[in-house]
Amino acid sequence: MVLNDELVLPSQHVEEYYNAAGGCNAQNLLPLPVLAQHIIDISTIHANRIGVGYDRLIANGMAWVLSRLSIEMCGGWPGVNEVYALRTWVESYNRHFSERNIEITGRGGRLLGFARAIWMPIRVADRKGGSLDGIDELRHVVCSRPCPIDKAPKLTAVSREGDVDVSGYTFRYTDCDNNRHVNTTRYIELLLNQHTLDFYDHNLLERFDIAFHHESYFGQVAEVVTHNEGDGVYNAEIIGPEGVTTRARMRFGKWDFHPDGI
Repeated sequence: MVLNDELVLPSQHVEEYYNAAGGCNAQNLLPLPVLAQHIIDISTIHANRIGVGYDRLIANGMAWVLSRLSIEMCGGWPGVNEVYALRTWVESYNRHFSERNIEITGRGGRLLGFARAIWMPIRVADRKGGSLDGIDELRHVVCSRPCPIDKAPKLTAVSREGDVDVSGYTFRYTDCDNNRHVNTTRYIELLLNQHTLDFYDHNLLERFDIAFHHESYFGQVAEVVTHNEGDGVYNAEIIGPEGVTTRARMRFGKWDFHPDGI
């Protein structure tokens, strides 16, 4: 894309969604993996609109990868049959990564939460870090719109002492995407599945942080370690043959969900 004085790039982008009953989780709410996928999708759409999407980066032998994601739902989650919207903008960037924010609103514009995403360019040939030098479009769309949630914390090794759960999982066909490695949302699903249905009936996710370290592939066996830190906080990591693939932190608040007819 060639920039000139007459070209104005959209600094923000909005997408609207409908939370159908068939897409809800067992508590009649929007599932976290679906929200995470929407965040990935709207980030991709906006990157394409401002000329820094797949076509631009692949011409330089690079592609975007999600490095970190933080989601904080201060106003609850979209419920069944609720229309909700995501708004995204670029907060900052440097040669190594781009910081992107997302606002989540529900019915009538009610504020539900925010997300922070860090995207990195990688070289496709060797899957190593790339450079955003020369991607001038980002300079023109950096937006001062505030994002009030804390930035992603540094996630350290999960303790094996105290209240710890360890389980194994073998990645399968439906875990993989078009890059032939495990999809981002599959890691999130695997982490959520370490808790029971009853747990989610009494604990509502308020903050989720995840950092991606290594890619996983079909047939690899992963170890999932979850440590109860107390006060509704759980640290977790997924470990593959090459070491830690992801680390995450989940903070829950108390609530009570009572399914109809049960």
